[in-house]
Amino acid sequence: MKRLLLIITALFALTAFAQPQLSVENFAPIESQGTFPADLKRAANTPKSDKNYSAFLVSMLKQGRVVYGTEMNRYLDNIKEKLLVNYPQLQQEIHVYIMQSPIVNAYSLLDGTVLVTMGMLAQVTNEAELAFVLAHEIAHYSERHSKSDDTKSKDKDVVSRYMRHHQFSRDQEFAADRVGLTTYFKDSPYSYAILDGLFDVLLYADLPFDEIPFQRSEVETDFYHFPDNYFLKTVANIPDRSNIIDTLLTHPNVEKRRTVAKGLVRNLSNEGRKEFVQPQEQFNRLRNVARFACIERFLISHDYDKAIYNIHVLEQTFPDNDYLRRAKATAYYGAAKHKGTGQTSTFAEPYRDVEGEQQQVNYLLSKMNRNEYAVLALRMSWAALQSAPEDEYLQNTVKDLINDIFVKNKMKFIDFSDYPQGTTLEEIAQTGGDTTRPAASNSKYDRIKQQNMNSKVLPEPKFKTVNYMLVDIHSDSLFKAWVNDAVVNAEMQAVLETVSDAKIGNEKSVIVATPIYITLDNSGYVKSRAADQRNAAQLQKLMCRALKRNHITPVTLDMDFVDPKTEAYNNFAKMRQWNDDFTNAGGLDMRYHTSEYLDDIAAELGSRKLCFVHVTDVPGRRFSPAKVYLPWLAPVFPYTLPVVVTVLALRPHDVNVSFRILDVVDGKTEVSSHYSQTDVMRKAYVNGYVYQRLEQYVRR
Repeated sequence: MKRLLLIITALFALTAFAQPQLSVENFAPIESQGTFPADLKRAANTPKSDKNYSAFLVSMLKQGRVVYGTEMNRYLDNIKEKLLVNYPQLQQEIHVYIMQSPIVNAYSLLDGTVLVTMGMLAQVTNEAELAFVLAHEIAHYSERHSKSDDTKSKDKDVVSRYMRHHQFSRDQEFAADRVGLTTYFKDSPYSYAILDGLFDVLLYADLPFDEIPFQRSEVETDFYHFPDNYFLKTVANIPDRSNIIDTLLTHPNVEKRRTVAKGLVRNLSNEGRKEFVQPQEQFNRLRNVARFACIERFLISHDYDKAIYNIHVLEQTFPDNDYLRRAKATAYYGAAKHKGTGQTSTFAEPYRDVEGEQQQVNYLLSKMNRNEYAVLALRMSWAALQSAPEDEYLQNTVKDLINDIFVKNKMKFIDFSDYPQGTTLEEIAQTGGDTTRPAASNSKYDRIKQQNMNSKVLPEPKFKTVNYMLVDIHSDSLFKAWVNDAVVNAEMQAVLETVSDAKIGNEKSVIVATPIYITLDNSGYVKSRAADQRNAAQLQKLMCRALKRNHITPVTLDMDFVDPKTEAYNNFAKMRQWNDDFTNAGGLDMRYHTSEYLDDIAAELGSRKLCFVHVTDVPGRRFSPAKVYLPWLAPVFPYTLPVVVTVLALRPHDVNVSFRILDVVDGKTEVSSHYSQTDVMRKAYVNGYVYQRLEQYVRR
């Protein structure tokens, strides 16, 4: 018998060892592993009418946000087992999973599911803090604090919308701390001394991974410097939050909970209790992986200010990490693309709303102009490309930024000096340089010849910082070739794109994304999420019918949760990440960060083309000049009476429809059109417009 147990133990150990270790050395977006969990399958297929239905969990699953089966999951499961060592029934009922979100939080749901966010895993400082978080969430479940999701609730103001994030009442939070500590945590080997640290994590949950000054050298070189007023002399201090009103904090009652929790364990012995039961090295490694995963979410959500600063923090520990280098290039590239539209608020918080060292990043982003953004992003992408010259994404971002700078922003190659900022013509002459300036010319061909000459571009009195930002790149032969291509082919490229657009209807299949359908009420809030979901589903069916009618196979991004497979779920999650990336771009024509993960999926689906529709339905004016004449129409044309009555009785709505078809791999938009209509029969107009656009697309 003992031999059999040893064999089983050895096999289990080998299986665990065979599971891939998570690491930041070759970091890639975290994917679920193993068999799709039965409890998640059950949750996904639970009817909405069932008392155990969890709209939140189903929503996270359908967004591909739930992670299972990884080393990080096993780490949490080991903590759960130590907390529930004396509660075998609870061990069977509680299922802990990870949620892809940088927010520091954890959720306990009605069916026994506990979701711990990547943000929580990224911010805790030891294993025992995680143990207390799990004990607290388990207590919510065992004390039956969880309630069925209110899927019919409509939020009418900012405060109520925000407070919905706080899942439980204040009394329940205190009760969960008490039961979690005195029941589950007490039976575990974890230290009581971590309570202060854990409540500090909750109190400052919105802060970056660390507080490290953001130096000017992060964005400047010896060749150029930004004006001094681009940098703050001092950043806003992070105030002591122990005495502030905590009603609107992500985690309310923190100080009161801290006091009560410490009182509960004051007389309990901490002897033999530990901060780490599992190897501390494993905790540190997994926390770093969670931090990299948070960077990934910042990039997907286009929170580029948070991405830039947190990458800066992580680079202090991982200075030569390939993922961080690429992620930094992505963040500056995305910021430059958004800035090109004249908007900064879409990717960075106002610097006055930011505390601590990150405020310097937000302040700098608020001061730079469009050209400075584009050239700084070009520098970051070019630097990353030197370390990974075969990286197609970086090649595409460099070429895209070159096009923005030299074509869209109309800068010229000779607008960039070959000498550092501050260099005088006398200094150049003393070193044997040619200080003869080429004759100015407006001829495109003369400019092309000039930029290919061996003579260097001299500083000009009118030059500003941006004109010196390419000194170390300017003479690179590959860079010059790409700039030359962008300039020479600018007009020809427009023709080529037009020709290409005329032939893009040759696909055998098209991916049909679930439309975004938003109907607002008179107050400007979402009227009914359930109704919007129905409208979106109906519109998607119409789009599929239009494609089938023209012998095109529609491919939807929906996941089959009746018989789910992990590989399919991971692919689904990648498509959802791409969809979030695309949506957060707000219509920008850019290289999407998530596109690189879709090559294999696109090949499997048989299409790179995706059709996406966004509908906004807003109540218009109840009375309009046209309604004055409508009553006179019926006596003259009696058969119009039903239409006249309908129009007079119903309120017209302003409907805006955005229709796009794009390549999911390279992010290139191939069809983009918009439609606006004010009418009472808005759904008919929306359906007709979308159907017509699809017909035009497939028949070209």
